[in-house]
Amino acid sequence: MKSKFIVFDLDGTLINTLYGIREALNETLKELNIPFTYSLDETKTFIGNGAKVLFAKALKRDFTAEEFNLFLKNYEKDQYISPFFPNVIETLKELKNRGYRLFCNSNKPDSILQKLMANKFGESINLFDNIIGDSTKFNRKPSPDYVNYIVEKFDLTKDGSYYVGDSVVDLNTAENSSLKSIIVSYGYGDNEFKNDTYITKVIDNFEILLDIAK
Repeated sequence: MKSKFIVFDLDGTLINTLYGIREALNETLKELNIPFTYSLDETKTFIGNGAKVLFAKALKRDFTAEEFNLFLKNYEKDQYISPFFPNVIETLKELKNRGYRLFCNSNKPDSILQKLMANKFGESINLFDNIIGDSTKFNRKPSPDYVNYIVEKFDLTKDGSYYVGDSVVDLNTAENSSLKSIIVSYGYGDNEFKNDTYITKVIDNFEILLDIAK
C-alpha cells in the first residue's frame, strides 16, 4: 500500500532561521566594509529563492564569487543560533506515528542545510525519510522535480498528502506537484498571497497540522 507523505519547507516553517541569516549578512557586510546592517524584519524580505538571490538583495548589487563564498562561510557558521518554531518536534513525531512519511525540501544550499538539520534535530533527524536543499540534483522550488522523485523512490501517493511552507514559492511548489498546500502564517511570506484559492489551509501554530493530517 502506498504511503501518504508531507513535505516541509525549512526557513520560516520548521526553524526561525532569520536569526542566523541576519547574523551572517551583517557579519559579511562588516567584513566587506559596507556601512549598513539589517534588522530581522528587513532580512525577512530577502528569503525564499535561495542564497544567491538573498545575498544579492542584501548587497543591493551584483557580487563576486569571493564575496559570496565569504557569505556562505558566515552563513554556515552562524546558522546554529536559529531556534525551532514552537511544537515542531512533538508534532513531527506524532505525524510519523500516524504513518506519514516526512521530507524536507529547502532552497537553502544543500551542504549548509544538511549540517543545520543534523545539528538542530540530533537523533530526531530520523523522523525524515529524505532531506534536500538547493543542489545540482533537482531544479529548485517551485519545481516539482523533488516531489515527483520521492513519490517514485519511496512508493508514495499524492492523495491525502501535503506540502507545508510559508511562502508563495512553497504554494507554487505544492500546486506544481499536485499536493494539498498548508501555509504557516508565522513564517516569512507576505500576507497578500495567503488568500490564494489553491491554499488548503492557513495555520498559525505548527501543531494544528495534527487536526488536518489525520
